[in-house]
Amino acid sequence: MGTPSIPDLINDRYEVGEVIGRGGMATVHVGQDVRLGRRVAIKILRPELAADETFHERFQREAHAVASLNHHSIVAIYDTGEITPQGPDGVLRPYIVMEYVPGQTLRELIHGGGVTPEQALEYMLGIMDALSFSHRAGIVHRDIKPANVKVTPDGSVKVMDFGIARAVEDTQAALTQSQAVLGTAQYLSPEQARGAAVDPRSDLYSAACVFFEMLTGRAPFVGESSVAIAAQHVRDAPPAPSALNPQLPPAVDRFMERALAKNPQDRFADAGEMRRALRQLATALPGDLGATQPIDTALAGDSSTKTLPAVGHGAPAAAVVAAGRSEDSEPSGGTPVRPGDLDPDDETGPVAPGSREANPPRRRRWLLPVMLLLLLALLGVGTVLGVQWWQSQQVEQVARVSVPQVVGMDSTTAENTLRDAGLNPAFTTKHDNSVPDKHVISMDPASGTEVDQGSTVNVVVSQGPEDVAVPGDLVGQSLDHARQSLQKAELTVGEVTTVNSATVPENVVISSDPGAGTSVARKTAVKLQISSGKVTVPDVVGSTRAEAEQALRAENVRLGSDVKIEETEDAESGTVLAQSAPAGSSVNQGSTITLTVAKRVTPSPTPTEEETAEPTPTDDGPTAQPTPSHTTARPSATRGGRSNG
Repeated sequence: MGTPSIPDLINDRYEVGEVIGRGGMATVHVGQDVRLGRRVAIKILRPELAADETFHERFQREAHAVASLNHHSIVAIYDTGEITPQGPDGVLRPYIVMEYVPGQTLRELIHGGGVTPEQALEYMLGIMDALSFSHRAGIVHRDIKPANVKVTPDGSVKVMDFGIARAVEDTQAALTQSQAVLGTAQYLSPEQARGAAVDPRSDLYSAACVFFEMLTGRAPFVGESSVAIAAQHVRDAPPAPSALNPQLPPAVDRFMERALAKNPQDRFADAGEMRRALRQLATALPGDLGATQPIDTALAGDSSTKTLPAVGHGAPAAAVVAAGRSEDSEPSGGTPVRPGDLDPDDETGPVAPGSREANPPRRRRWLLPVMLLLLLALLGVGTVLGVQWWQSQQVEQVARVSVPQVVGMDSTTAENTLRDAGLNPAFTTKHDNSVPDKHVISMDPASGTEVDQGSTVNVVVSQGPEDVAVPGDLVGQSLDHARQSLQKAELTVGEVTTVNSATVPENVVISSDPGAGTSVARKTAVKLQISSGKVTVPDVVGSTRAEAEQALRAENVRLGSDVKIEETEDAESGTVLAQSAPAGSSVNQGSTITLTVAKRVTPSPTPTEEETAEPTPTDDGPTAQPTPSHTTARPSATRGGRSNG
């Protein structure tokens, strides 16, 4: 269930569950996306930081930085938003909805059952995959540490918290610094500890510190305070891993010597080169090494992300270490000598309890360390006060710098460029149809302007074209109505095509492309398909009258029919011989098609002439007489009325 300051349901979509992680800047809750039915993690800015606009901007930059990083080794960002104030004293609290990743962090594994060198290599390869992808996208993590690496139950690696703003104040820091360093002391690169510009090789240094801890059970540098550890990163050489874990071969020492080089030029050039070196190192590791047990890190310092004073800014390294040590009121080890104790190593030998010479040597033995400690403390305070005085004298002599050109750069490169020039970028975002997402639109002051070092440069970063939704009331409306709806939605009418339809009236929208509800950039042209008010006539010639009438009455045709009977000897009765509108032609909706239907008739038989012989009548009576051989022939008519004898 949600906490009193967080509702149980955010944005009518995300159910807020129990806290599964806490950081200096935000808390992480397990949640449920009720719309998509999936488990998510919800990171919510802490209420005491939500009132600061700077933290809002940094929180948003995290979401923007990771939104473009779609990689199997990087925790995905799904959504962002803001929780409205809860109660009269509430504040607007931004949140980020992320991929929920089951499993344990590397920190939990290292300080739990330990990690074998073979597992450490596999985890490092996963980290290198994530860093290689993010560096190609122009994003430097800046806070690689075991707590920001999740290992899933199947052994996969997920890197978290890309690009977060880590402005968590170190309440133990007693130094006044001129420049803030954001990071976690045990894994800071030397350039981060100095407050200098960082690049992808800084992430590789931090990853090497994580690898060192997995192999040996402790970070390369430990100390009484975060400030002291940061100073060691700058000035001290790390111990050889084999000195802490004798099972490790010399190849590991050589790898770490390069990976933890103070000068970035001496390290691996990029994550790809470091990954190849890790694969070669795998062949040198014995296969029977057990899990590395964590070394007691009571003096390792706080492992949370902090704001630290930059080493070299505000105090020399010696003063930084002195200040770090002064945080403890007790010596780190041993038992203080009591006035009544005897020193077995005292060259003067034992002194009798009643002797007047017994007390002065013992007093000198404990007085000298106390005086040295007081002297160191006074030296540290004097150094800090001296630096403050010197800085106050330089107010009127602030250096002038020229603002570099960052318009057109991606936001990460622009930030690094301005900080390298000694300027403080302040980012705002807005949508732009011509400038790509996460690239600089404009800056104020303009490039080339001379300003005081440390001045603020306002940078406007593009969020890409602002998306709008295609209206949902286009289909079924007239073309004119659709034009008005698209105009109100800041969209335009694209290609308009007409199609035949039996059900949609003429000039009414049948469909749109993109479809209703689709998110598109402003001014996008939406294609429309409208009805012609006509119907395509089907081909029914050759079918039976019943089949033809059924085809014309179909839902997608809806035409009437009229029948004309035609007698024929060549087709079966009921067969459609012709249709008044040709097949495939377009007719108005509801038109009537005349069908010519056959009626078969039987043909009459053809008559045949039968010649018959008739007897010739005579004057002698009915009885025929034999014809004499010289009988005179009957006269026959001729054309001239004459007869031949």
